[in-house]
Amino acid sequence: MDFLIEKYNSWTKNPQNGENLFFAGFIIYMFWSIMGTTMFPHSGMAFNMCLVFSVVILAAKIFLFDVYTFKMFIAVAGMFACSIIVLVSSGYFWPFLWVLMLVSAKDVPFRKILQIYLLMNISIMGLAFIASLLGIIENLAYTSADLGNGRYRYSFGCVYTTDFAAHIFFMLLTAFYLYQEKLRWYHYIGTFAVAGLIYYFCYAKLDTICITLLGLFFGGYRVLQWQSKREKQKLFLFKRTRAHIRWKKIWHVFALISMVLFGLVMYFLSLYYEEDNEFIQTINETITGRLDLAKIGIKKYGITLFGQNIPMVGMGGSVKSPKDYFFIDSSYLFILLRYGILFIGMVIVIYGLICYKNREDTVLMMSIILLAISCSIDHHLLDEAYNPLSYALFASAGSMAWGKGMELKLY
Repeated sequence: MDFLIEKYNSWTKNPQNGENLFFAGFIIYMFWSIMGTTMFPHSGMAFNMCLVFSVVILAAKIFLFDVYTFKMFIAVAGMFACSIIVLVSSGYFWPFLWVLMLVSAKDVPFRKILQIYLLMNISIMGLAFIASLLGIIENLAYTSADLGNGRYRYSFGCVYTTDFAAHIFFMLLTAFYLYQEKLRWYHYIGTFAVAGLIYYFCYAKLDTICITLLGLFFGGYRVLQWQSKREKQKLFLFKRTRAHIRWKKIWHVFALISMVLFGLVMYFLSLYYEEDNEFIQTINETITGRLDLAKIGIKKYGITLFGQNIPMVGMGGSVKSPKDYFFIDSSYLFILLRYGILFIGMVIVIYGLICYKNREDTVLMMSIILLAISCSIDHHLLDEAYNPLSYALFASAGSMAWGKGMELKLY
């Protein structure tokens, strides 16, 4: 018995075992989450079983390996309490799972999380893309009055065209963050070409804009960074170096307020949407009726503190339009209406803390700004199959400094 206890203590003292435990739960959950966005056949029962395994594994990682200061323990307990209140009030389990994934990433290298996320997405989406072209799975094709000339929007193995485009955007965003020092001019040209292809074949306007902005943001910052390095070799701070420093500060401030800013814009545009308002109606038509649907959601269900059950039926998985279609695409309004004021406030605070504690990581700041823009219209802010940036909260690269104090271990 003493031998087993000694082995157990030795195993839990090795942080590598905790990291392995996290990635075991992470990979199982991510695999089924990404698969669920494709046309590959998958079992709901198998997904639920894997979900249970993931929750158990990730919870075990927290209880067996994670050590907290008192301040950090209070913050984590508050996050879990908020998600459980939302679960009881609305019946939605996903906010709790999102918090569990974030917390269990404590002390796990952020770059390694992103690398595994990217590898899994490239593998599964690449297989779906090829399988759809070979006819192994359905390549859904949609018509649109805006396209004309008999053109179609293709999903390339995903459940909908915008899902495929969103995967491409988030994979590019992750790759740019990971390898921005190695990017060359032809990578940026290729990015703009991808944006053009996404627009032509998927007609995903938001993701086309976001991919284009990705190339412009990172390309412009890379030029400033290169010019600043050249000037620093001369031991003087010249105009370009000062511009580089100034832009770093601007990116940080903008990233810090970006989600609040875009969230408020989408909320008030939706709240005051009227068909006879020509300006807002033009915006609504440009973003394919999203303001109209959000206004219906606000009027019909209202806003609650702890969330509520709101049935939503979206496009996807079929070329037939559902008669009872109702889906709120904006992440900010989706979270606000379904999960409540308390939870959307917590999400915004989390990203604010990520920005504040990682303010020297300008590339992460640009990534969060692009995320904030994308989530104005897309609903992927809390979707781990798409957005991996929230792991920066507790992961070891750029992890948060919660202050010194009494340490607590959860067992």
